Amino acid sequence: MASENISIRYMSWKELHRALIMLAKRLYRDGFIPDIIFAVLKGGLIPARILSDLVQVDEIGFIGVKFYKAVGTRMAKPHLTLPPTHMITGLNVLVVDDVVESGRTLQLVIEELSRYEAKEIRSLTLFVKPQRTISPDYYYEETSQWVLFPWEYIETIRDGVDIRDSVGEDKDLVEEILRRGLLSKNSFSV
Repeated sequence: MASENISIRYMSWKELHRALIMLAKRLYRDGFIPDIIFAVLKGGLIPARILSDLVQVDEIGFIGVKFYKAVGTRMAKPHLTLPPTHMITGLNVLVVDDVVESGRTLQLVIEELSRYEAKEIRSLTLFVKPQRTISPDYYYEETSQWVLFPWEYIETIRDGVDIRDSVGEDKDLVEEILRRGLLSKNSFSV
């Protein structure tokens, strides 16, 4: 996917919180309160932490999966980079990620966690793509666009995508990142 042809769907911090509040309400309505939340690294890390606060779940586990090389560029298949960090036998588990595009990452995570005899495993993501082969139990919105989150400005810019016209009220922040040269790995050295 060429960077100049990417259609971006930006999610601000404010919208992120509103989306997670809505998803937390859906969990409560369904009567599903997880004993532990598993964040799929690295996209699910921040949503999982915020959601754990909203649903008052203290235990957060992590599982690492790598599938993307850069914006719009996937590897042949997802692979596990970090096994589950917590035991889940007999627990209600909520898997949290940012986006389900093909569904292959979510499928890998659920298959891996299923080996540990959880009581129940459900999944939640912020976005799903129309071409997915499986869906999470809970999601905020379907989109065919590339989703840009506020925690990945530099990563996206390094991949050659000009995000300035996509970030709305955060354009000044992105301009500051570019102006101060914060894209360099050495930009924070003293």
